[in-house]
Amino acid sequence: MATALNIHLLYKELPSMAYEFGRFKSITIDKRLPSLMQREHFYHELCHILRHSGRQLMMSTAFRELQEWDAKNFTRYAALPLHMLKNYDYKQPEILDILSEQFKVTPELCSDRLLRIKSRLSCNPIRFIS
Repeated sequence: MATALNIHLLYKELPSMAYEFGRFKSITIDKRLPSLMQREHFYHELCHILRHSGRQLMMSTAFRELQEWDAKNFTRYAALPLHMLKNYDYKQPEILDILSEQFKVTPELCSDRLLRIKSRLSCNPIRFIS
């Protein structure tokens, strides 16, 4: 995905981060993390590249927190897109492990995503399904 978006992807013993300067874009993933967490960090940093601008070190706390909230939210949707979740049996007791294995993200992220889908369905099922 990074290659298709012309983003340099690096794995280093550093905290995960996104960097952009002009047309140069890179994402560094902390290689000390477990592989499932690395993938989640990738989506998080990808959000910063695709949707955010500015240097977080120079922005207000509130704006930085908003960007971090957005990146966390983006991660859920990018890692587990709804159109790819439609054919699973959610009543299976091991559904979180199945999704975690197939999408290569943590069971915690899968659980959070499914809870949000369930919540949205119970609030407005017609709008969500269409």
